[in-house]
Amino acid sequence: MDRLTTKQLSIAITVLGFLFFVPFLGGVHLFDWDEINFAESAREMLVTGNYRQVLVNYEPFWEKPPLFFWIQALSMKVFGVNEFAARLPNALVGIVSLHTLFYFGRKLVNERTAKWWVLLYVASITPHFYFHSGIIDPLFNLLIFTAVIQLYFTIVDGNTKRWVYAGLLLGVAVLTKGPVAGLIVLLVLFVMWVRNQFRFWFKWHHALLFGLITLAITSIWFLPEVVINGPGFIENFISYQLDLLRSPVASHGQPWFYHPLVLLIGCFPASVLAIRRFTNSTDSKDFESILKYLFWVVLILFSIVTTKIVHYSSLCYFSLTGLAAIRLTTWANGESLGVLEKIRLGILTVIWSVIFIAIPLVGLNMTKLIQTYPEIIQDAFTLQNLSVTNSWSIGHVILGGCAVLLLVTILLSLIRNNRLLATYSLVGLFVYLVLFLTLTVPKIERYTQGSVIDFYTSIKQEDCYMDVYKFKSYAHYFYTEIQPLKPSDGLQQVRNNKLNELQVKSRIELNETERKAYSNHEMQWLLTGDIDKPVYLIAQPRKAKELADTPGFELIQNTGGYWVYRRNPGN
Repeated sequence: MDRLTTKQLSIAITVLGFLFFVPFLGGVHLFDWDEINFAESAREMLVTGNYRQVLVNYEPFWEKPPLFFWIQALSMKVFGVNEFAARLPNALVGIVSLHTLFYFGRKLVNERTAKWWVLLYVASITPHFYFHSGIIDPLFNLLIFTAVIQLYFTIVDGNTKRWVYAGLLLGVAVLTKGPVAGLIVLLVLFVMWVRNQFRFWFKWHHALLFGLITLAITSIWFLPEVVINGPGFIENFISYQLDLLRSPVASHGQPWFYHPLVLLIGCFPASVLAIRRFTNSTDSKDFESILKYLFWVVLILFSIVTTKIVHYSSLCYFSLTGLAAIRLTTWANGESLGVLEKIRLGILTVIWSVIFIAIPLVGLNMTKLIQTYPEIIQDAFTLQNLSVTNSWSIGHVILGGCAVLLLVTILLSLIRNNRLLATYSLVGLFVYLVLFLTLTVPKIERYTQGSVIDFYTSIKQEDCYMDVYKFKSYAHYFYTEIQPLKPSDGLQQVRNNKLNELQVKSRIELNETERKAYSNHEMQWLLTGDIDKPVYLIAQPRKAKELADTPGFELIQNTGGYWVYRRNPGN
């Protein structure tokens, strides 16, 4: 790798990115909730031709701005409505991200660090997985990260154009996921000011220019939305963001140490290597310090936020892999691993080795384990998930064994200061992660949702009503390819009558209590109303009896923890 020129390295990054990120994107169904949620909003843009408004089930969805959905819709326009098209934008973002790391690593540190940075990002477990997903965060994180780097350049060279670039990037980030982008960047700016001994390194008009450009970019969408639909959307949007801060949304409450633990384990091996750099004191104006500021801002912010989801702290991946790359550079220059570093690496190596070998072993023996130890799993839904027929093979176990060998090789190469072996074993781990996503993850997904998605696809041509009963999901919208209701449909008339009763024109004008009443009214009609086409309701075991006891419903499928009930008109 040392013998390659900068241009050759850039070409290699592009080629390897396309080779390993792109071809395998459609090998597994989209995962509920976020992947399917976002893909469904993009699909509905294509169906309705309404690209201005984000919809789910053809009703306003105010949790996210539209930029990522626009990109997904474009991908679906070219490649069709499928998993590949939904995930392709992030694969391309992944390639751009690797080039970004290489460029700034070489410019701000040195070329060796830049190489390690790229390699660690693709060989660390959760950062690698995100480029194969259909969620918003990879694009959002890249925009925030590059905006922060531009702000760092304002200290280095004081050029006004850096404030322009930062404002543009931040504005696009807000259009991607919302105002949390501004909060993160402003907090990083505040920390930079504090660490600069409370001295301003910029003029007031720089900050004003930065803010105005950010506001101008975000206004491209937010302003027309308010003008056309009134302030209801913005009110609901802000209310949702505040709800994330105040209370666990959709049962995503976790303890305060959730994100530190997720980052330590999930971002292995970079997370362990980065720890040493956190204990090193650095000049407040060094690039390494900026990586630390960004890391701590994101980690503390999302540890305080009551709603905790794995990808909320994914912006820390840039910092962790960057600091780990700096650590590997000092290691390659002769600074051996310390005792604590060896212990941490050893512990995480054992944990991930157990995970990678246990998954296929358990899968291969799942039926026998359930029969032998029936008392281990008490939850009926989980038990029925794991009882699904799956096609594990000894090949999956061999693949898991290869992962163990690679992890042990990485550990030994780092302990023995073997740079060449460390490089090749990290590349091997990168390749393994691609194979794991391609061959093993589809087997895991089969347990979690595969059977019910098979049902959805089997009825997507049927003219019917479809919903889930007392649990949250978006899969039935995407995989039945649900179409907008016609004015003559009974459910559309029920919705219109309820909106008239509430004296509003659209669901977007309802408050939280009214929205619940609206949804409950719709479900009650599906349960007992005078329906004009078949109704399918999906329940999990703990609620299935309620549907079984409801007159007119018959059980037509019970597989994988999802009970499918149908009610025909006249019943």
